[in-house]
Amino acid sequence: MKRLLVLFLVLFLCTPAVAGNMTDNIDFAGHVRFRGYDMQNMWSFNDDADFDNWKTYRLRSSFQFKATPSENISGMLKLTNQTYGNGVVDRIGVDGDNLGNKVFVDNAFITVADFFGTGATLNAGRMNLMYGSGFVLFDGNSQFASTSLYFDGLKVSFPLGDYAVLDALYFKDEENNRSEAAKDDITMGGAYLTAQCPFMGGKQELYVLNRDDENISKDIWVSGIRLSDTIGLSEDQFALDYSGEFAYQFGQFNDAADVDQDAMGYKLDLGFSLKDVPFAPRLFCGYVFLEGDDPDTDDKERWDVFYGGWPQFGDMLAWKYVNIGPGNAITDYDANYNEGSSVGGEAVFSNISIASVGIGAMLSQNLNAKFTYGLLTADETDAGKDDDIGDYYQLQASYAYSKNLSFSLYTAMIDPGDAHAGDDEAYEIFWETMLKF
Repeated sequence: MKRLLVLFLVLFLCTPAVAGNMTDNIDFAGHVRFRGYDMQNMWSFNDDADFDNWKTYRLRSSFQFKATPSENISGMLKLTNQTYGNGVVDRIGVDGDNLGNKVFVDNAFITVADFFGTGATLNAGRMNLMYGSGFVLFDGNSQFASTSLYFDGLKVSFPLGDYAVLDALYFKDEENNRSEAAKDDITMGGAYLTAQCPFMGGKQELYVLNRDDENISKDIWVSGIRLSDTIGLSEDQFALDYSGEFAYQFGQFNDAADVDQDAMGYKLDLGFSLKDVPFAPRLFCGYVFLEGDDPDTDDKERWDVFYGGWPQFGDMLAWKYVNIGPGNAITDYDANYNEGSSVGGEAVFSNISIASVGIGAMLSQNLNAKFTYGLLTADETDAGKDDDIGDYYQLQASYAYSKNLSFSLYTAMIDPGDAHAGDDEAYEIFWETMLKF
């Protein structure tokens, strides 16, 4: 008993000093985000169907800390919870990452700089991978959409001089059954180069990436280039910003059936900002093209979303392109819209072109707003179907209440075109308040 008492006293006296040393090397952060949704016809264009009408709250809370025990070594852990409503589970009673009151490991990785004296940086564990505007690589844990974005795996970053970094990537999107007897894994790998040429200016990105989905015998590659920059004009009274990305996909759309992938996609954005005028407006336009499948060829020309980000075309369109099977209105003109995805809930952007224009402005020191109009058309349609998907309207506003607290509003509507069987509008409204700490 005396020994236990002495041990207790030693621990009690020493713990504050140890804790003090530990907290010197740990940074804490987190957020609480609360949303209210009102969505009508999020998957259909039929007012008489209620399966895709949502009126719900969505709460997301996240806490993370980063430990830096030495100059070249650090680690990050992020724990997250998200709920729709209070205690909701799925149809088989599972308390999933984006459904119930389950806390899940959102990110957890180790970083080692100057790895074994090579100058490279190793990241190992669970992490988000976000490049460019998210055109091909943004969302890893794709079946949870905007809930979590992580991959599990390794990233090694090699500096190439002072102006370029090459990231070598090997990650699991879905491990599923760990036995190799069950061919059900989804793996992502490849290389991504980010450069800032001092002569060209701006940013240059080059990549070659692979997505291997054993569930549907898909093994495709995507290679692409992205150029972007912001240019000050007339002594910086005006600014021009642009980005252009072009990518080509090849490989096996279905290895078992010997069907090749041969698809193209690109995304162009241009903005013009006025600085010293009321509201500091920014005018912008863009064009996105994602190829559809030509039924008269043996190859598959359908653009594969790969890991394209959920938010890049706005929240409303992402819900429209979710892989939910025949309940999705995209089947009105493209019955096989989800044939390249084995993941339920993945936003399978494909077979679409989006021409958009819009304006953004600072309405006050803390309030900004943006309006966007998009014309949606299909590249390829089923026999006898029209290619007019519809008109897409979006309005976003955000108010910075303080440095840490913000309030936001998003509204969107799609007025369906002749490609669809239904002719009722789809709309989404959500408001949110978010505290970051």
